[in-house]
Amino acid sequence: MSETTNDTVPSEEGSVSGQEIFSDMLRHMMAPLLIGMAFGALWQLTVMPRIDTFVPNPVHGAFAMYLLVSPLFYKQLVGMEMERAGEYAMGFAVTACTLSMAWMFGTSSLYLAGFIPTIAWIFISSFWLQFEFPPFRYGLWHGMAVNIGGFCGGVLAFIYL
Repeated sequence: MSETTNDTVPSEEGSVSGQEIFSDMLRHMMAPLLIGMAFGALWQLTVMPRIDTFVPNPVHGAFAMYLLVSPLFYKQLVGMEMERAGEYAMGFAVTACTLSMAWMFGTSSLYLAGFIPTIAWIFISSFWLQFEFPPFRYGLWHGMAVNIGGFCGGVLAFIYL
């Protein structure tokens, strides 16, 4: 009597491949970060030489520019139906308003709006890449990336350009 054995390993139903995680990492982590860097550098080079106050700084400029074109970025980065673009913009605006206020505290803003959100963004990004979320949550996540990118872009433009 012959017995048949099944040597195949059952696949997990909700598993995410490495390629999907890499694609999501580019869309939800690197793209908003680089866009924020570009906007922050642009603000530092064009607006900051014309004003003599600390506010609006490159991070504020990056937030404002990103918010103006957020429907385009929503379509490209999140890719859901356009009826929910306002929800994405609202999530981004919540992050942008909160961090914009923190950037106005002078020297402590580096910790309140720079260091702490960077650690939170890295922590969140390590878990959120595995799941699909509503547009509001993507807006929150992308807002943190634009915050970090705007600061880094402003600093790099100030030093090197």
